[in-house]
Amino acid sequence: MILRVAFLGPSGTYAEEATLALLGSKCERLAHPSIQGTLRAAAAGEVDCAVVPVENAVEGTVSATLDTLWLYPQLRVRRALVLPVRHCLIGPVQHPADIQAVYSHPQALAQCQGWLEEHLGAVERIPTASTSEALRHIGAHTAAIASERAARLHGLSVIFRAINDHPDNCTRFWLVSEKPLTETLPPPGGCTSIAFALRRNQPGVLHEVLSIFARYSINLAKIESRPTKKVLGEYLFFADLEGGAEAEPVNTALRQVAAVVAELNILGSYVIEQCGG
Repeated sequence: MILRVAFLGPSGTYAEEATLALLGSKCERLAHPSIQGTLRAAAAGEVDCAVVPVENAVEGTVSATLDTLWLYPQLRVRRALVLPVRHCLIGPVQHPADIQAVYSHPQALAQCQGWLEEHLGAVERIPTASTSEALRHIGAHTAAIASERAARLHGLSVIFRAINDHPDNCTRFWLVSEKPLTETLPPPGGCTSIAFALRRNQPGVLHEVLSIFARYSINLAKIESRPTKKVLGEYLFFADLEGGAEAEPVNTALRQVAAVVAELNILGSYVIEQCGG
């Protein structure tokens, strides 16, 4: 069976690179113009799975991924991959002084902010839907930030390599699907991601949830809030726990959490795989 996989396109994005690292070249890769679109395609059964960025080492959480996953509780995280990110400045321009604008995804622009200020000064920075999408805007006086692979795929020249401000920059990607994918041979879960909504907004309510994890000595590697987008001041909470959801004591703790929150969504259990750089 050949898996149909949705990813943030067009071809040449880091999401496609993560897809290839997770599933190999035999999968059918279907580019989508947005992260929301990739997850919507997986939830609607248009594809078998989707690969989406969830967190960058420099810029933090990719909010579009978390916000959209909350809307599709049938989707589960099956695998996770940490991919090294090495940005390049791409375009036909020979001299940096001739560059009048730089296009790229907002996170890529932010990850190269220091380099851009040092080498290009106050050049205009224009956000695009993805790093590969930025390549379509390259012209006589414009450049783009994307991967060297993207430049090669689109037949473009690299002006400068490794321009990200932090050399160890990397992004964590999730492979999500509605049904288990035996073809991907996922390893046993060593980390569990959850999302939950509180029943009421008053002092001590979040502490009640966190105290359950503390009682069972379960480490929270990460917790953060996102607005519900319904009422100002109401939030959803996303957390990463150490341990698989089916293993004890995580299983017992999650059952107790479910009893005290308005809604609990177990996003999935997985190990975090590393992609060699």
